[in-house]
Amino acid sequence: MKALQIKAYGGPEVMQIGELPEPDPKRGQVVVAIKAASVNPVDWKVRAGELKLITGRTFPKTLGSDFAGVVERLGIGVTEPPVGARVYGITPVMMRKPGAHAERLAVARKRLRLMPDSMSFEQAAALPIAGLTALNGLRKCGELHGKAVLINGGTGGVGHFAVQIAKARGATVTAVCSERNAGRARSLGADVVIDYRKQDFTAGSVRYDVVFDAFGHLKYPDVARVFTDDGTLVTTLPALPLIARAVWQKVVGGRHRIVLGNLRDHPEDYAELERLLAEGSVKPVLDKIFPLAEAAQAYAALEAGGTVGKVIIRIV
Repeated sequence: MKALQIKAYGGPEVMQIGELPEPDPKRGQVVVAIKAASVNPVDWKVRAGELKLITGRTFPKTLGSDFAGVVERLGIGVTEPPVGARVYGITPVMMRKPGAHAERLAVARKRLRLMPDSMSFEQAAALPIAGLTALNGLRKCGELHGKAVLINGGTGGVGHFAVQIAKARGATVTAVCSERNAGRARSLGADVVIDYRKQDFTAGSVRYDVVFDAFGHLKYPDVARVFTDDGTLVTTLPALPLIARAVWQKVVGGRHRIVLGNLRDHPEDYAELERLLAEGSVKPVLDKIFPLAEAAQAYAALEAGGTVGKVIIRIV
C-alpha cells in the first residue's frame, strides 16, 4: 500500500510516498481503508524530531493522526463495527503507532467512532484532535453563558472550533486572527475580531473571563492584565514557565487559573461534539484538500501558517 513516510527526522525533504506492507490486524484491532486524513501540528513535529524522546528512532514511520474511512477487516475479538461501516478517529502517532496518511491503517477498535451520516469523510477527518482539544479546554473553564471569552488564533485548526463551541455555550466571543481572516471569524460566531498585527489585546482595557490560547504562545503576565477577577487562561502548548506557574497557583491559590487545553477522546466527548454538529452549532472548516501524492504540500500549507480551519489529505 502507499503511505507518506519518513526514514529519518528532519524537514520536508525527509517525507516521501512509498510502499509499505498491507496491515494485518492484531487482536482487538480493525483495518480501516482510509478515505481522508487531516494534518495537525503534532504530525510535522513528529517528522521534525521534536518528540523523538517519545517517538523513538525506528524507521520508516508513517505520519498522520486524524482519519476517516471504511472498515475493511476485523481482528480477533472484534465483532463490530461491521465491515463496510464508515468510521473516524485518532491513531496516536506520538506513541509509535502507525500513521493515517496511508491507504490502510490497523487501529485499536477503541479508537474508532461511527461517522454521523451527514458528514463527509473530509469533514470527519477534520474533527478529532482539533475539535476534542477545543471542547476539553473550554470544558475546564466551567459555565460560559454570559462570559467574555477570547480565542487567540480564532481561525486556526483548534481555534475555529473553540470560537464555535464558546458561542454555542452562550459566551460573548472575541477572536484574534489576521485581518484577512476576519470575515471568516465573524461567520464562525465571533462577536468581536481583533487583528493581531494592528492591536495587542493584552494592552487594551477590555476584560475577559477566559483567554483560550490556541497558538500556545501567550505569557501569563501579559494575559493577567486583561483578566477579570477570576479569569482563566487555557493554553494548548504550555511552556515551562507557564507550567511552573500553574503548579504554583494550584498549591498556594490565586485569583486566576491556568489550565491545559489538551485532547480528551472519551465516548462522551465524541458524543458532545457530534451533538453540536447535528444541531448546526459547530461545523469543521476545510481550508485546503490535497491528494496523497501531494501530501508534502499539505504539510507545507500548515507549517506556513495562516490556514483557516483544517488541511486535509484525501487518500482515494
